[in-house]
Amino acid sequence: MPVGGFLDSFPTLVFVAAHVLFLLVGVWAMRTATQARLPFASAFYLYIVSQVGFLAVFGGLLTLKMGVLLEQTLMLIFVVLLVRRPSLTT
Repeated sequence: MPVGGFLDSFPTLVFVAAHVLFLLVGVWAMRTATQARLPFASAFYLYIVSQVGFLAVFGGLLTLKMGVLLEQTLMLIFVVLLVRRPSLTT
């Protein structure tokens, strides 16, 4: 049995609520970084979009594999943007 199988017994609403919370934290982080004029502030949009992608999974618009692939691709771009020279991300 794969690790985490117990999560299958949780209602979908629990996961939707978790991803809404993650989305709100992403918006907060983006706004905080923007107000602080951090050079990578706009990169937080990628995290926000990834959470919208997971909400699309729970809404039946994307498969779970597509949602995970989208999220991982966006997080890869996010990581690359965070380590680039600041002058390139503004």
